[in-house]
Amino acid sequence: MKRYILGLGILVIGFSSCNNKKTKNTETDLFTQKEQIEKQIDSLNKLLIDIENKLGENKSVEIPAIEAKKLVPEKFEHYIEVQGNVDTDGNVLVIPEAMGKVMKIYKNEGQQVRKGEVIMRLDDSTLRNQIAEVRTQYDLAKTAYERQKRLWDKKIGSEMAYLQAKTKKESLAGKLKTLHSQLNKMQVKAPISGVIDDMMIKEGEMAAPQRPVARVVNLKKVYMEADISEKYLQSVRKGMPVLIEFPETGQNVSAALSYVGNFIHPNNRTFKIRVNILNLDGSLKPNLTGNIKIKDFEKQDVIVLPLSLVQEDREGNNYVFVLVPSDEKDIYEVKKRILETGPVYKDKIMIKSGLNSGDIIALQGARGLTVGDKVKISHLINAEQNVDSQNNSHTNQKDEKSTNEKYYVVKKGETLYRIHKKFGVSLENLRKWNDLKSDQLIAGQKLIIKKQ
Repeated sequence: MKRYILGLGILVIGFSSCNNKKTKNTETDLFTQKEQIEKQIDSLNKLLIDIENKLGENKSVEIPAIEAKKLVPEKFEHYIEVQGNVDTDGNVLVIPEAMGKVMKIYKNEGQQVRKGEVIMRLDDSTLRNQIAEVRTQYDLAKTAYERQKRLWDKKIGSEMAYLQAKTKKESLAGKLKTLHSQLNKMQVKAPISGVIDDMMIKEGEMAAPQRPVARVVNLKKVYMEADISEKYLQSVRKGMPVLIEFPETGQNVSAALSYVGNFIHPNNRTFKIRVNILNLDGSLKPNLTGNIKIKDFEKQDVIVLPLSLVQEDREGNNYVFVLVPSDEKDIYEVKKRILETGPVYKDKIMIKSGLNSGDIIALQGARGLTVGDKVKISHLINAEQNVDSQNNSHTNQKDEKSTNEKYYVVKKGETLYRIHKKFGVSLENLRKWNDLKSDQLIAGQKLIIKKQ
């Protein structure tokens, strides 16, 4: 501003001096011009000071308005997260124990089978012929043995003849037993109870012990295995609560750690964990990817902050800005509060000390504040604002009476699959009634869960 006015004054003087063509370039004239310019500069400076004073008087002090939150104790949870895959012990390849042509397939893909039930029969005609031949020989040897035994009991005949007859009978009996065992292997049986998931051979083709002929799957009990870093060796124990999230299906499953490995792999410094899961509806398939969350820490009634609000000063201290009421109405003063912090999970951090219930902290624009600033609160988040679902329930009851429809307000973290399970309504109806283009839900969304 000053430079602009001074430049304007000099420009005016320059024009006036140019118009005075008759002025003599003498020393006296130069001094005269100098005095005139200095007077004009002084006059312009006084004018500039007057203008700035007036601007200062009229200018109102602007106090920024920010969003703030009143702190209340809440629960803090920390999870160890690792990715795993669904697997099952009930995923078995059926391999025949003998070689032969497939004569008959009794079960097709998708059909239930019981353990030990015959799935297919191989060509056993040769074995049956051998059994018939040996059976005839056995019957004759048995008759000869019985006669020799009767004679020997009466001390008639030689002992050697008796022993030869006995040995021949027992040898043929053993051969019959072996042939029947081989005949039994010509029937391919289900190793477990489950469903025929894949039939890998057709009637008329040759089966052999080196080639699987079918796959039987039982998904009622599945498990997830994952490798976890050795740094959690002391934190992870058998029986700890586990939450498993399946992004592809939208399912969340609560379970407990079933097994914690005792061997640390030297290549990646991890050990194995396993979680057994009941899968009665069969919705979890082998090799499905899921996120395993192991709760290793939980504490009630503590102060929890967004991690982005916690700053660090030059001394390495963690701090936040607290808003303290000033002498002026509705005006707060910014103060610095040193914190002792605890564990961090995702974007939340637990505060051990430094903040109390009822303290007001700056949210929006917190990093642009300095100690001693004066601010107003544009929006104060209170604990009472977190329980709006009760008000929604009253509204839902009124809507149900007028429209004969039942509604439900989605809570944070809920999925369409969980709501489908909770209320026993099909996923197809949920999508249709609510005109859902995808299965993604947001907290506070109102869903129709029943229509009459």
